Amino acid sequence: MQVEESPTHQLRQYTFARQRLGELLRAALQIFTQYQADEGVEQCRELLVKLAEDRFNLAVVGQFKRGKSSLMNAVIARELLPTGILPLTSVITSLCFGPQERVLLKRQGWTLTQEISITDLPGFVTEQGNPGNEKGILEARVEMPSAFLRRGLHFVDTPGIGSSRQENTATTYAFLPEADAVIFVTSVEAPFSEAEERFLQDIRQQAHKLFVVVNKVDLLAQNEGELALNYIRAGIGRILGTAQVRLYPLSARLGLEAKLRADEQGIQQSGLREFESDLAAFLAEGKSRVFLLAMADRALRLVGAPALDLEPTPLPETAANANGIPSLKRLREDFTALRSAIQSLDEAGPGQNENETDPSAIQTPLEQAIANSQAQPRAGGERPFLMTRTCPICAAQSQAVYDFFVHWQYAISKDEQARRAFRSAGGFCGVHTWQFQQIAAPQGISEGYAPLVEAAVAELRQQIGESPAVSAAKLGRLLPTGESCPACRVSRQSGADQIVRFLALVSTAEGAASYRNSLGLCLSHLQAALLAAPSKETADFLLREQANRLEELSEDMHSYLLKRAAIRRGLLNENEENAWRRALTQLSGERTAYTHPQKE
Repeated sequence: MQVEESPTHQLRQYTFARQRLGELLRAALQIFTQYQADEGVEQCRELLVKLAEDRFNLAVVGQFKRGKSSLMNAVIARELLPTGILPLTSVITSLCFGPQERVLLKRQGWTLTQEISITDLPGFVTEQGNPGNEKGILEARVEMPSAFLRRGLHFVDTPGIGSSRQENTATTYAFLPEADAVIFVTSVEAPFSEAEERFLQDIRQQAHKLFVVVNKVDLLAQNEGELALNYIRAGIGRILGTAQVRLYPLSARLGLEAKLRADEQGIQQSGLREFESDLAAFLAEGKSRVFLLAMADRALRLVGAPALDLEPTPLPETAANANGIPSLKRLREDFTALRSAIQSLDEAGPGQNENETDPSAIQTPLEQAIANSQAQPRAGGERPFLMTRTCPICAAQSQAVYDFFVHWQYAISKDEQARRAFRSAGGFCGVHTWQFQQIAAPQGISEGYAPLVEAAVAELRQQIGESPAVSAAKLGRLLPTGESCPACRVSRQSGADQIVRFLALVSTAEGAASYRNSLGLCLSHLQAALLAAPSKETADFLLREQANRLEELSEDMHSYLLKRAAIRRGLLNENEENAWRRALTQLSGERTAYTHPQKE
């Protein structure tokens, strides 16, 4: 079994903790909303907004012509940002995640953003295309589907300081307070100028985290490179007040070239891989970890003892809401457990710090939803049950599954235990997944299926290094079966109950008369009815009526074909027009009543 690399693993840990924090904040919001605690509602929403934004600005700064844009291109493995001999970057250019590549310009005095193509980017962000930022670009945001950018990271290219354009230096200085971390890029060409010294002193006052990259090391011989690095290290150490200065000597140009040809050894030799590894580790352990801890502390204060006295209604301390909303006490326990998990993000993987619940307990919401959906006699008595324009058993099953979906959609959007139960069940089978999609809102689907996706991720990663056959067998745990699918269970139980009810009805004279006016059973439910051991008289009645219905269907379908061929559609009656639909129901049952067969 392969062990995945630590930085990537740690990034996933942060994502898991952030998602869990969001779930608990939404639960707190439900409590405050239900009890009309306006102050709590407002504070919860503020925390959710802050968590949702999650923008982490990683700014690349330095003197002009040190290779800032080249370094960013190397990290994202794309020749995206303009590079060249003359000073290029003139505005703040931010790379962030997006499902499709596009560029959005935020312009001074404009209310809406302007979208341009990637190829037009140089005309707005370079000194040649936009000298002194005469076009008033506040930010050029480049969205792209890069895994490196996926977790809220904004990789920010800034204009170089010290060029003839004072506007560029001013733009960079103005952005520094918004930077969560800074990559300071210098090079071996003219190591550590006076302008860079002054700039680094200013960065020291602003940045929470500083990386120092020494670019273009490929331009010097090895002995010359060591002298240059020692000189830079001494200068930076003097400004930062420490002799322990970590430098990242690298060649962005060689690193990008190696990445483009998938040369791992070349990437290592360029120095880029070591820098990327430490950068990824920081993004998981450093600022993001502190951010989440602060959020967890604020949430704990919000659901703490003082919050219980919010007006107009005191909030319940221990009692869970009837709709599945947890108590404040339980919520504090969950926030406390999450805070402890965040503190040890580098020690455990996603899911290992979750509070485990007894399997019988987590089934309660699922069982409740199933119980609530059990078909009951509908208003209008038994006659409508037998006079449906479809198989009556299929109709009852469809209604039971629909009722279950309604209850379950509410449960998984409001109740964490319900989501855990859904994850334990493995979700719905393929057919019922798409039936559920037809009635569920995107929010409800996201609430219920996010845990299933996370479970799939964990299972897939566990199989890395296994043989294909073993992996294929174990991946079967991700696929729900007829036994595990909750909707299949509802459909089967409803079908069994309705067969008993149906046989009791058709054994009476009134019930038999009603059944003669119905479409009849589908063949599958006719078989189930016969297997339930009715009387010989009832069995013969069902077989005779079913044969009559199918014979009539055959006649209607042939009549439909004849009238269509004769171009006499106006002669078609309703039974002939929908005969094909009724035939499919008779032979295969209603689609909405589908149930995986149980294994014997």
